[in-house]
Amino acid sequence: MRARLLDATVESLVEVGHAQTTTVEVQRRAGVSRGTLLHYFPSRAELLFAAVEHLVVSQRQHLYLRLGLAGGPERLGAAVEALWESFQSPLATANDELWSAARTDPELRRVLMRGDRAINREVREFCANLFGPVYSSHPNYELALSTLLDAMHGARRAHVVRSSSVNQRRLASWKRLAQLLLAPVGEPDPACREEFRHD
Repeated sequence: MRARLLDATVESLVEVGHAQTTTVEVQRRAGVSRGTLLHYFPSRAELLFAAVEHLVVSQRQHLYLRLGLAGGPERLGAAVEALWESFQSPLATANDELWSAARTDPELRRVLMRGDRAINREVREFCANLFGPVYSSHPNYELALSTLLDAMHGARRAHVVRSSSVNQRRLASWKRLAQLLLAPVGEPDPACREEFRHD
């Protein structure tokens, strides 16, 4: 029942947005009574935060299917692609809705901030598995991952008004950036400098 309520919440966030994802709307989509909803989630903010956790787990399970990738340089490019794929999913849309709404919703912001550290640990653990031990143990791994996550967050928001061809060029640039930062120590790649011009 809990998963059913969370699935209904995520579905509502994606289809109608945060403002219209009311407890009544979630009850309707899940086909449950108000008492049942309140038994699991005593407030709307708690329900929405649980949806964020649910999103992280669901996304991780989806992308773990990509972990059967070959090692070496092919693994790096595929990991960057899989990471960007996670930013284009309906799950990411629901997540954006919540974090945007938290700016003007103090209760939601408190709930999200309370669980932010745990969610970040979950994301970091997932990314380490995605990139694999060779790359995740590289001295530049944290720099590379933070740069990729920040860039993809921004590109996700710009995706609303930009063409897919722009994002394909960005994906190619992110792969080259990852190759540069995570190259074996002592093997710089000066040729990459020209490949990171702004669109």
